[in-house]
Amino acid sequence: MSVKLVRHPGGRSRNWYVDVSVPAAFQKLVSTQRVRRSTGTPDRTHALTQAARIEARLRSEWERLAAPPPERGSPGKPTTLTPALIDRICARRMADRAHSDCRRITEGVDDAEEAEIGAHGEAGEAAIRAVLAGAPKARTRQLVVATATEYAEQVGYIIEPDDPLLSHFVHAFSRTGRVTHEVIAVRNKADDAPGSPVADASGERLSAMVPVYQAHRKGVVDPKSVSKDISIWQRLIAFIGDVPLDDMTSGDLYRFLEDRLHSPDDGWSQGYVEGHAKRALRAIFALARTRGLMQADNPVDRLETTPKLPKKAQQERLKPRYPYSTHQLNVLFSSDWYDPSATHWRGKMGTDLAGRYWGPLVSTCHGARVREVVQVVNSDFTFDGDALLVTFQTALPDNDATRKLPPRTLKNAAACRTVPVHPKLLELGLGDFVRDMQAQYPPGTPLFPSAIPNPDGKAPLWGRAYEEAFLRHVRDTLAFGHGYGNHSFRHQLEDRVRDAQASHGTWPAGLGEFVSGRRLPRDADRDIFREQSSAIAYGNGFLAAHIQRFVAQIAFDGVVFPPVYREWLTCRTATNHQ
Repeated sequence: MSVKLVRHPGGRSRNWYVDVSVPAAFQKLVSTQRVRRSTGTPDRTHALTQAARIEARLRSEWERLAAPPPERGSPGKPTTLTPALIDRICARRMADRAHSDCRRITEGVDDAEEAEIGAHGEAGEAAIRAVLAGAPKARTRQLVVATATEYAEQVGYIIEPDDPLLSHFVHAFSRTGRVTHEVIAVRNKADDAPGSPVADASGERLSAMVPVYQAHRKGVVDPKSVSKDISIWQRLIAFIGDVPLDDMTSGDLYRFLEDRLHSPDDGWSQGYVEGHAKRALRAIFALARTRGLMQADNPVDRLETTPKLPKKAQQERLKPRYPYSTHQLNVLFSSDWYDPSATHWRGKMGTDLAGRYWGPLVSTCHGARVREVVQVVNSDFTFDGDALLVTFQTALPDNDATRKLPPRTLKNAAACRTVPVHPKLLELGLGDFVRDMQAQYPPGTPLFPSAIPNPDGKAPLWGRAYEEAFLRHVRDTLAFGHGYGNHSFRHQLEDRVRDAQASHGTWPAGLGEFVSGRRLPRDADRDIFREQSSAIAYGNGFLAAHIQRFVAQIAFDGVVFPPVYREWLTCRTATNHQ
């Protein structure tokens, strides 16, 4: 590979990017021929240094993925014995003996080798008898322990001398040895002895669950979520080895999660370990058991505790999400994001003025997730007298236009909701804009053309251009820093919902969560939001017309909004004619 610095193709970032050509040997692993990463700096000298680090990190990751996984554990990492693992090692020992017997029959041995085998067998038999009798001499037991643990290490299992099941393993290994010695003794007498016992089938290994889980989740959740879960599973394989599913223990998972927590480069946060990582692992093991690929208990269910980071380290690992302040909203609404005559916007965001104008405003007034905003279509809006209602949903009308669109997605069932449009958006002209869209285009037409993904893409995602452009704008151009992005609209809205209840009285139970599309209130809101009963699981939620007065209580004191949409558009027209 070679370091090559390039500018952003759309010119939307001042930072240098490193463009890396993926070697042919790795292209199948990463499903691409080129990788582009931001160096995070506009300084070329500094960018070259960062580019070299990015290149080295990528090569290291690809080489790790390309390397065959160890049978058990990473080099130097001890293995915790389990009854299933003891049976596995002993069965492997028998299989090795069967292979040795086969070679002896097909290739033959000379007199000296025959004598050596006999002498070794007699000595081993004596040590084994002593161990099985239960009172071996110290040196005899040490000999058998060394023999057993050395063999285990040869097949990929490093066993600690203080392992709680070491004695059980030594006895099981001795019993296995006794059977093999009996076979040798019979063969040495040229009698018609049965063949050596062979190992049982090892069972399906961890890697077998990758295609099974992908097929199980395909079409149920978005591809990004499946890829995220599979990435966790593949990290487990890289750490523990591609071992049989039935061999996995809670101790293995503890060591894996501990390693991920303390990784110096890309360590997971405490919340990720105890939340998404555990859920993904539990789901994949549960699927293995349901599909009959695993007989042992789900090891995640036996993980009674998880490794912990010190509180200071936990805080450092957190990826904060901050709400926009009133000042930051004013900075945004007065920035060149809201300059319709700005010429530096490239690609889709250079032409989709409706997306640039309404995207942040709908997010501000409704706290909608970015995907909820960018995938709205004209038929998601209905007029009820003076009220305008919007439905955040995945369904689309069935017509020629919508059949070409990729599916819409929502985070969860609670995100599907119909709410009255906030009065501030009506003041800014959203109602007129929606009427024009409904009059000019068939039902199901996206409000924002830039949000339509390429349906032929590998993973079409609504609004990717908008999402990435907006994040760069607030993080780099406006210098709001990390922790601010599209999600910050959601957090500021929830704060305003809380303030509305403090000023006007507590809302009906569950209404605050319904408005923002959240299943349960945040921890910060539990003291002010009324507790929901099990009734939330029934019906379709609140009638939009009945909650209009509550939505109107959400105030934006101090926020200076941009001009009304039609007036805002004339600014570009006037500028273009100058």
